[in-house]
Amino acid sequence: MGRVRRTRKDLPPRVYLKHSAYYFVYPSGKWQRLAAIGQEREMRVAWANLEQSNASHGTVASLIDDYLCNYAASSKAPRTYKDNLKEAEYLKAFFGVMRPQDIQPRHIGAYLEENRVTRSVRANREKALLSHIFTWAMRHPTWGCVIQHNPCKGVVRNKETKRIRIVDDNEYMAVYNLASPNVQRLMTLVYRTLQRPSDILKFGSNNIVNRMVDGNMVEVLSFRQGKTGALVEIILTDDLRSALYGKSIELNDLTNLNGAKSLGKVFILNRDGKPYCLSGIDSNYRRALNKYRKQKKLSTGFMPEPFGIYDLKGKGATDMYQSGIALEYIQALAGHESVTTTEIYIKSRLNKPVVSNIRKIGS
Repeated sequence: MGRVRRTRKDLPPRVYLKHSAYYFVYPSGKWQRLAAIGQEREMRVAWANLEQSNASHGTVASLIDDYLCNYAASSKAPRTYKDNLKEAEYLKAFFGVMRPQDIQPRHIGAYLEENRVTRSVRANREKALLSHIFTWAMRHPTWGCVIQHNPCKGVVRNKETKRIRIVDDNEYMAVYNLASPNVQRLMTLVYRTLQRPSDILKFGSNNIVNRMVDGNMVEVLSFRQGKTGALVEIILTDDLRSALYGKSIELNDLTNLNGAKSLGKVFILNRDGKPYCLSGIDSNYRRALNKYRKQKKLSTGFMPEPFGIYDLKGKGATDMYQSGIALEYIQALAGHESVTTTEIYIKSRLNKPVVSNIRKIGS
């Protein structure tokens, strides 16, 4: 039995970091270079090719790494792939030495139960990933010959309490007024477009196209959602264009986009002229949020519950619904697969008082 790793436990079996590169170490002691440091996807693909010959007799750890290399690395969004890498480590720690064909639903249940108290929600996500891995493996030319069923099917996940944060107009404006201009733009765009902040940060001049709508040529913000792949196209109004381009762009000068082009590929840039990462602009947002919460505590004596930029997506959809906008329109804007999803998404956030049943029986 080989030595237990003390560092870099995220690396596949027999892969080590040496001289700024990833190497595969054969049982004989031979070292084979896989890829340079920073080229993790290339490293995992090269490793999978070396392991492919005996993958059908491998362990769950081999199956998971094969899935990450040959499917997730090229098919999933970068953020989702990054999350999968973290989730995979917990799965490998529990199931790694087992053979895939030996795993039964009772093993999945044991995993969920072991993590029920401290990691209930995360364990559910990891179970979902493992289920997807088994579904993928059953159609894989190598793994399919030994994996005949998905042991995750039918296993009830841990109970979750969904957090729904209802943001009212006053607290939205309080945080907005304390935020930097770029954070204000992002808040406006999340609320107006109902899109994820990670997608909005990728918006650039290449996403502005012309479309014929009701016989008129109009400018449209066209993009695909990173998580769902859904195509969303939003007609540009003056205020939406202002939030995209920034106040330095003249709204009436629709033919001169030199200002937008000077911004590079994306509209919202940091002070160094580079695109924001989500964590970077979220840190700026949190500073404004925490300042508001402290001010509120000084004036009222209590600390209000925090809310994230993502919560503004739900606020925007709910406000549209309460303003009389049809669910089908909100569904198209949000990129939901069905109007039922939109209805559940909105109604879980409604906090409007309602009138009781006024009908009287027998009168």
